[in-house]
Amino acid sequence: MSYQRLGPAGLLVAALALIGLGVVGPPASDGGPRISPGVPILLVGAAAAWWLRGAAGAILGLVAAAVVTVAAVGAGIGPDLIGDRGLPVAVARWVQVVGLVVAAYALGRRLATRRSRAGTAGEGARRDRGKALQVTGLLVLCGVGAELLAAYGDSTGDPGKIAFALVFFGALYGAPALLARELARRLGWGWPSLLLVFAALGTAQAGLIDQSLFSADYGGYEGWEESREPTLIPSMGLSGYSAYSFIVGHVIFSFAAPVALAEAWAPARARKPWLGPIGTILAAVAYLIAAAMIVTDPESRSGSAAQLLVTAGVVAVMLLGATLLGRNRRTDHARAGVRGPAVWLVLVVSLIFAIVPDLMPETWLGLVLAAATTATLGILILLASRTGAWTIRHTAAVGAAYLLEGGLLAFTYFPLIGDVEAGPKYANNVVMLLVVVLATWLALRGRARPQGLSAETASRAAQSPR
Repeated sequence: MSYQRLGPAGLLVAALALIGLGVVGPPASDGGPRISPGVPILLVGAAAAWWLRGAAGAILGLVAAAVVTVAAVGAGIGPDLIGDRGLPVAVARWVQVVGLVVAAYALGRRLATRRSRAGTAGEGARRDRGKALQVTGLLVLCGVGAELLAAYGDSTGDPGKIAFALVFFGALYGAPALLARELARRLGWGWPSLLLVFAALGTAQAGLIDQSLFSADYGGYEGWEESREPTLIPSMGLSGYSAYSFIVGHVIFSFAAPVALAEAWAPARARKPWLGPIGTILAAVAYLIAAAMIVTDPESRSGSAAQLLVTAGVVAVMLLGATLLGRNRRTDHARAGVRGPAVWLVLVVSLIFAIVPDLMPETWLGLVLAAATTATLGILILLASRTGAWTIRHTAAVGAAYLLEGGLLAFTYFPLIGDVEAGPKYANNVVMLLVVVLATWLALRGRARPQGLSAETASRAAQSPR
């Protein structure tokens, strides 16, 4: 089916799902089926996309899909998707989501294909498949690193919940990681700027979206209050150790480590953009939908107006800092004959630095030592990268060390909420750790190449006399 037909078909599928939801979902006040206002909107959008074959039809169809998506998020689509209101409702909701995603993709592709189709089609298709696999892998790895690897929730060991979590957390963490990386690579920014953007995203997640930074008892997790109290700052309504743990944890596990590994899977594309206009729009929409589902949850409303305002200011300062660093960037050129540290040595040293903060007590002294350890590793990496012999695989080794440490540490405790049996819990730990091991192997295999060098230049450098 062509993009001309796939877009309207997706809108029709979403409309039929809404009709089905009216039948199997909560009845109307008169006891009859509840027909959503989104049905006529989708039908009109499908008709417009079918009859108006150009850009106008695609835009109208996308608007219809966007309106219904925003309305669904506002109505609280999350509980329906995970089956809180029964299997029939969950099936209808998932059909709706699939229809909207298919329609958005097809209509977006219709807009994109209006551009010239000239060029090497075969080679371009292979590149597109490689990039698609790389992007998909990053989305999965972000979801694993951010939530599933730690295995602290009641979804641990439940295949259905894990499948949903991979999609949801891929949107909540993977989509913004993709967008931040796209911004940095298109503007030519290096890792310092990218890390500041990730810090802004992590601060926004903990302080503005789920607001766990300000919660006294978030989600009923065991030990939350005991962990928060020793470094609580009453005037700010937050815990110093929690702030370090949440924000730095998001920077490393949710964003930086997965991006470092994903870029090393295909070094030739490491400094190139991965997303086109349609991919960028889809990533932004996915992130906004996932974030809206969290924000609309009553448990995610812990921050006061002042706390949210200050957090937004901190996010803005971080983004400004990333911009200033990017403008004043210096390019480090690898020099022939300069030997960098062995990749395995970087992995081992980084693993030690990753373990130390988790051994510290959740006190002010522990906070200072944990932060100092993380900062020391950052300084060592910065100094090593200025030698000109630091490669993309060295960066990936640092990210892999943190993910491996997180996966190994998860074997030492049970989920902090829910009652999970030992068998599913350890099976979950093994599977998630294997995902990280596979991602690490794909990133570190082969010979490391200095960053910034093309294959031809690296070859000449390797052959030059020392």
